[in-house]
Amino acid sequence: MSRRAWLPWGLLAFAVGCSHAPVLAPDVAAQLAAAPGGYLQGEVRGLEPGPVLNNKDFVWSLAFSPDSTRVAYTHLGAKAYLLALWTLGPPPTLVTDTPINRYEQDLEAVAFSADGARLATAGRDGQVRLFDGTTGAPQGQMLLEEPLTAVAFHPEGRYLVVGSAQGLLTVLTVPQLTYVHEVRAHQDAVSALAFAADGTLYTGSWDRHVRVWSPREEALRPDQVRARFERRGGFAVVRASVNGKAQAAFALDGRLPAIVLDTRTAAEAGIDVAFLKDTLPVPTALGNTVAPLARGQSLRFKTLLVEGVDIAVCDACVPTGTQGVLGAPFTGRFELSFDEQHGEVLLAAKEASQAEGAPVRGLVLAPGTDFTFEAHVNDVTVDARGQRLGVAFSEAKAERTRTVYEREKKGIEEPQAPFNAGALVDAASGRILQKWTGPRGVVSTASISPDGRSLAVGGWDKRLRLYTEGQAQPWGERAFGWSVRRARFSPDGRWVGVAAWTPQNPVGDQESDPAAALYEVRYASPTVGRR
Repeated sequence: MSRRAWLPWGLLAFAVGCSHAPVLAPDVAAQLAAAPGGYLQGEVRGLEPGPVLNNKDFVWSLAFSPDSTRVAYTHLGAKAYLLALWTLGPPPTLVTDTPINRYEQDLEAVAFSADGARLATAGRDGQVRLFDGTTGAPQGQMLLEEPLTAVAFHPEGRYLVVGSAQGLLTVLTVPQLTYVHEVRAHQDAVSALAFAADGTLYTGSWDRHVRVWSPREEALRPDQVRARFERRGGFAVVRASVNGKAQAAFALDGRLPAIVLDTRTAAEAGIDVAFLKDTLPVPTALGNTVAPLARGQSLRFKTLLVEGVDIAVCDACVPTGTQGVLGAPFTGRFELSFDEQHGEVLLAAKEASQAEGAPVRGLVLAPGTDFTFEAHVNDVTVDARGQRLGVAFSEAKAERTRTVYEREKKGIEEPQAPFNAGALVDAASGRILQKWTGPRGVVSTASISPDGRSLAVGGWDKRLRLYTEGQAQPWGERAFGWSVRRARFSPDGRWVGVAAWTPQNPVGDQESDPAAALYEVRYASPTVGRR
């Protein structure tokens, strides 16, 4: 029997692709449509079921386009993570469902640019990917050095910020995806990034902090960079791009009288070995070998560009687990200072002329206020005016451990706790304005309404709740088959979108409980506000 037969009655009529009868009065809907950037404001009165976009998979993250006409979400299919893009109709229409990466690496985050022209995803494979925001067509990708957990576009659209599982914030250009700036912002995973319209950035983390950043464009130092390194087989290994085309892991070894690449990576970097005329003797474990030499190549370590590099191509010269060696020609040009605590190495040119390229300007994150809380921070959102935050807290880390799975398998319900909660927080002071402790266990998400008065809260107790300021109990509550991962108000305040995991059904039509679902917000007497 199909799982659809026992879907909750309130959701059955709104299965994938079915139409939805709107609850917003026609005159208010017309005012909203006539006010670009406008949003609904007022006291909420509940959630009405809308279209279900996915009822088969684990959905991890969800985002609305700035004009609230499209929605994107990341989900785990049979063999890979995918990015789905829908237009919201009526009826909702699937634009694309694109495979992104293998199922072993979670695709944690998705975001639209402020103009809706682009989408970005970030995953634990370390990849940042760009897509066309209308068609979903790929526009580029960049491999970073740490697993990624959050992504957000700067409001001006020329920069992208990603957060890592180790607390690192990295700024990239758009659409080039080149490094601009990075800062170790937190001591644990970055759980959320939220830009206010004025460019102020709020970052949340499992380290129990929400930090405020003031992005500003500054002149960048082209002569040094901090790069991630790891120890492999007795070598310190760093990553760099070669000729802007290939990514390679390089062993640092000043004893080798050459910079070396293996044949495969050299080809990916555009080096045609068959046409190389120069050679260089390079020592190996079995004696010297004569290696083809490619002159005038380039290496990039994040913002540090090194040009005019001669690279020998030699498979036998490269240690196992790497694609190249940075030998004496490199270590002679750059000072190497290792930070073992954070696994980083500072590469600094010994002479200013060693760092190539004209001075450039880029977005730098200047630290501001630091808000400390009594619990782990799992989500942060900001209202349309940048005055209030929605924050999701939990007393235990939001990690899916074996203990958690065993408890769920046995049907053991977690107790309520003071900081398993969603909260409205003052963005200027960090003061908690109102906190709701109704959810049991981890609260994974808290999306603030555009007017800053309401909060959509979800978590591991399989519930979505809609709270409003001044009320103790939720105005709306919806049940899901498994954990709620993310909830997001649409920018116009009309919808709440939910990303959830659903118990997967391997037989028949494979349909299960809603995993990507939209709910229309019912307001008592809505009016239209402007940003």
